[in-house]
Amino acid sequence: MGMGILVEDNEERSKLQDRISADLRERASRSSKNEGEKDVDLVEDSAFIEGTKTSRGTAFFWIILIVLALISLGIIFFLH
Repeated sequence: MGMGILVEDNEERSKLQDRISADLRERASRSSKNEGEKDVDLVEDSAFIEGTKTSRGTAFFWIILIVLALISLGIIFFLH
């Protein structure tokens, strides 16, 4: 009786796997048809970056802050 349940379980899994793979093939087919219509341009997709600035100014501040914290911890460790 244990083997019968195992075989039935495997059959259910294989049916589920078949449905999933068929769904994925269908989605891939649809997306490949859509790609032919429109060429993907990542430059247009990156418009949300306009108006932002780099973090160079704040990165310098954070580096100095971390170095000072490490120096402070080193002094505390060696004096204690």
